[in-house]
Amino acid sequence: MKKILILCVLLQLCFYSSFSQVVSLPVFPLRPTSPFGPRVHPLTGRMDFHRGVDLKAKRSIIRAVLPGRISSCGQNSVLGNFVRICHGKAESIYGHLSSVLVYPGKEVSAGEMIGVSGHSGRATGEHLHFSLRLDGSAVDPLKFLLSLQVILKKKQNHEKQRQTTASIPSGNPGGDRKDR
Repeated sequence: MKKILILCVLLQLCFYSSFSQVVSLPVFPLRPTSPFGPRVHPLTGRMDFHRGVDLKAKRSIIRAVLPGRISSCGQNSVLGNFVRICHGKAESIYGHLSSVLVYPGKEVSAGEMIGVSGHSGRATGEHLHFSLRLDGSAVDPLKFLLSLQVILKKKQNHEKQRQTTASIPSGNPGGDRKDR
C-alpha cells in the first residue's frame, strides 16, 4: 500500500508537469475482469496468486502507461506475447497480446502504442493482463490505474478550465471610463 501511495504522489507531481503526455491508461475504457490477489485460477482450478489485473480488451490498442524503455518483449508460455517496460524503479508488464509493436531497448512515451490485445499464452479469452512491479515486488495495478484515471480526469478538467479562462476577455472592454 505504501508503494502505491509513493507512486500516486509521483503521478500527482506529474499532473502539474509541463509535459504533454506523462501518464496514460493502457486500454480505454478501463474494465477489470479479474483482480490482483488470491483467486481460483480459471484454467487450473487451483488457488493461485494473480500478480496483475485482467482488463477487458478486444482487438484494442495497448498503450504504455508511463514513459520508459522496453526491457523485454516476445513470447512466454504463460503471458503469451508480452511487453515489459522499465520506468526506473517501476516496471509495467502487458500480456496476452496478439501483436507486439515495439522492440527491446526502444524508448517509449506514455500513451505510445506498444501492442494489440489478444488471446496468446495461457488465457481463457481475449484480454489484457497488466502487472506493475515496484522495486521488484508486485503491487496492485488496479489501485494504481484507478488513481491514474482520477489524475487524468483532473488534468483534463484543469486544461479545460485553463482554455476557458484564456478565452474570456479580462477587464472592461471600454476601459475604466464611466459614461457621462
